[in-house]
Amino acid sequence: MATKQPPNPRQKYTVLSPYQCPNHKHWHDKGDTVELLPCEADFLILSGKVALATTTAKSKGEA
Repeated sequence: MATKQPPNPRQKYTVLSPYQCPNHKHWHDKGDTVELLPCEADFLILSGKVALATTTAKSKGEA
């Protein structure tokens, strides 16, 4: 019997201001992309450290 895996709740965020990860004591620099759980990202969004990463999709005609 196969068990279903729950969908990955993590989302990608872009670092706007350098911050130190409290779990691993690792610094994330401005412009880095990090994957965070919504509960982890709430405080960082409110403090202006991260923003939801946007993807820029290109049209088929663009190279």
